[in-house]
Amino acid sequence: MPHNTDEHLKSSLDTNQLAREQMCCAILANDRRFSDVHPRHPRGGPDGGRDIEATYQQELKAFGAIGFVNQANDSEKQKRQIKKKFKSDVKCALDSGEKPEVFIFFTNINFTCGEKDELIAFANKEGFKFCDLMDRERLRIALDSTDGFSIRFQFLRLPLSEEEQASFFAKWGDAINSLISTGFQKVEKKLDRILFLQEASEVLSSLTFAFQLKRIYDADEIGHFRAFISLFLKEPKLNILSILIGSSDKASRMRIDSRKNFRQEPQGIRHGISGGQWERYINTGNDKESKSLEDENDNSIYKCVGSSSTIGMMTVEFIKIQYSHDDLIRFYPRLRLIDFDDAIFMPILNSSLADKLRAIHIYANGYKIQEITESDFRIDALTFDPKFPVEFTEQEIIDGWVRIRPSTLASAFLISFSIQTPKRLFESPLASDSISGKRRDKIIEKKEEA
Repeated sequence: MPHNTDEHLKSSLDTNQLAREQMCCAILANDRRFSDVHPRHPRGGPDGGRDIEATYQQELKAFGAIGFVNQANDSEKQKRQIKKKFKSDVKCALDSGEKPEVFIFFTNINFTCGEKDELIAFANKEGFKFCDLMDRERLRIALDSTDGFSIRFQFLRLPLSEEEQASFFAKWGDAINSLISTGFQKVEKKLDRILFLQEASEVLSSLTFAFQLKRIYDADEIGHFRAFISLFLKEPKLNILSILIGSSDKASRMRIDSRKNFRQEPQGIRHGISGGQWERYINTGNDKESKSLEDENDNSIYKCVGSSSTIGMMTVEFIKIQYSHDDLIRFYPRLRLIDFDDAIFMPILNSSLADKLRAIHIYANGYKIQEITESDFRIDALTFDPKFPVEFTEQEIIDGWVRIRPSTLASAFLISFSIQTPKRLFESPLASDSISGKRRDKIIEKKEEA
């Protein structure tokens, strides 16, 4: 194999200056003494005595020149030719005005130690701090090393022996696998993001906040509870400035048709759960509905846009509140998922429920939007009255309101699709097709004719 490499260096790249420069550039890039290695004019043209530019030892500017001959045989005539080119390239490099301090010369001629010392001494005398002469034997050693196998195969078309393959994969196998895996992961992440941004333009079907508790609690340990989310859009859409959604015990508490009767219901999550959602509008002066919602003291108010009631829970691990936005038949424009990008929100709970909180999970349109863990939030127990459009008894309010804030200095949480891409929780299967190709074509043709 060393003999094959030496023979191919003599003549395999005859007249192919582009391949010669690319090969030498790759060999130099494998040398850890050099960095930022790049060709200057790899496709021809005057190069001022420097085919390659690089940085030596992280600080010195280095120039590299290439002097190959066709059908190299190390004759005195060829040596004189390359020595002349070496000296010419040294002087041209120094006359370039960029003041290089290192010079590297590549050749497919073999020189004796004395001949190499003579040429290096000439370069040092002319002004270079360091000079290296990569003759054919030096190139062969570099190409027959584990790091050079791929360069040898690419430019000299020399395959790896079984021993060389074992050596190559012993050193680079894990790195190659990691590179391939990382590459696929990057592609998948890009595709996931493209798919989400496409589907985020669809109408929002529902936005769900699931409060996960620290363990599974018996219903009596929870008793009365209040869980609300106050959310403000970054940019008002359809005159909607903010959204309020919430849930509490007593099935009739938030029902528009029967909420006056909630006081007669037994207290606690075991006996029933109610849910409500409100929208707060901003008056742009261009919409009749927004004008009708005006208040004498405020140009924007909350409007109830939905309520629900469900049976109670015997054991509790999650408490869910939901903003259900779309209808069976869509008569009016609706908010899209993308409209919630950069929206800010704050969870507001009763104190005893907040103490049991482990995490908050956010879902929308089949995507996991965000997950807020216990390390991501803090409980702000400062006394306040949120003035929600829901009635609670004095006894219930004894368990005061608290706000859940980010553990950072921020005052509220942010939904940002630029910070992280939501995770798609479903797969869309392909439609089945039991009709053969020719029969299908006939059906399609008849449809088009009709």
